Amino acid sequence: MTEVAPTEPHEAGQPAADGQQLKPCAKAFSSLLLGIFGCILGVVAYVGVEMDPGKPEGLNLTGGYSETMAALPEDVKQRGIRRFIASFGQWFGFVGAALGLYGLIQGITHLYQASIQLVIPKRGLAGAGSFFSFIACLSIIFAAKHGWNAHVGLLVDETQEATNRIAQVANIMQQAQDIADGKAPPQGGIDVQAIGIGESALGGFLNPVTQIWTEDYLNRHAPNVEFYSTDGRGYSLDKSKNTRVMLVLIKSASPGCRNAVPLLNQLDNEFSLGDLRILAVSQEPRVNIEAFVKQTGSRFPVGKAAVMPAEPYGDVQSFPTYFILDREGVIERILIGPQPIGVLRAAAKGP
Repeated sequence: MTEVAPTEPHEAGQPAADGQQLKPCAKAFSSLLLGIFGCILGVVAYVGVEMDPGKPEGLNLTGGYSETMAALPEDVKQRGIRRFIASFGQWFGFVGAALGLYGLIQGITHLYQASIQLVIPKRGLAGAGSFFSFIACLSIIFAAKHGWNAHVGLLVDETQEATNRIAQVANIMQQAQDIADGKAPPQGGIDVQAIGIGESALGGFLNPVTQIWTEDYLNRHAPNVEFYSTDGRGYSLDKSKNTRVMLVLIKSASPGCRNAVPLLNQLDNEFSLGDLRILAVSQEPRVNIEAFVKQTGSRFPVGKAAVMPAEPYGDVQSFPTYFILDREGVIERILIGPQPIGVLRAAAKGP
């Protein structure tokens, strides 16, 4: 039997034998399609990077309650937009890069198979697909940036902002304490509404306690108090005998004291000088008291006590506190905290 010599295999790059049918291949088209989709997702991720508003300005807490409540939602909104963009941008970028990588592999594979004449060439289509797929692979850069913002950058930024707000709140609390202690004049940024909330909470806690000690001082002669009002005139309880006296202890930063001024002005108009004298005193610096008078328009004497006897005035912890004295200087009634005009009028008239 005659042996048949084996045929020699084709070398790489050797033309296929005449009559050999080249196979159709979809890799070139799929490479182009994947590249285009990857580029679209990459563009979305890139636009997200450009749309990122960046680190929002730190919220400046001035102590103004209304301003702070208006600024907080806007600050939260800005940070929420950044987190939304970063969360979605990272996925657009990663998916776009994945499609580009797969499309690039498809395009290169087709070009290789076409070079050894295993498939119908379509080199132009495969080349375009490989180019767009390579561009789509660059989406990984935008994905990494969004991912960093979402999982690291934003957290660091928000932690720094929280630390900054804690420091600002501590500063506001110190300012409020200085004002309450009379060490500083009222600041425009310390909103009256904010102080009023704290004052109401504090007063509501202390009033039941302070009501107890008022009974110990009723029907006793009020210790003398001397002061110079903001207009330079001198006043004292001893010089106010033969007339009823309403001695009001105030704090310049207290919303309750500020709100009491119109009511006291009304009483000052209703009663003649011989029937009622309204005197308001404080232990704060003169500049605080002058600012209080200027801002509230009080028409009765207001000043700093030269000497404030410890009892009963030193026990006052809620402002305003009213000491109602009869014509002999005897403490007839003590009213603690804000009072309606009807109560003040009745106290002024007496029994």
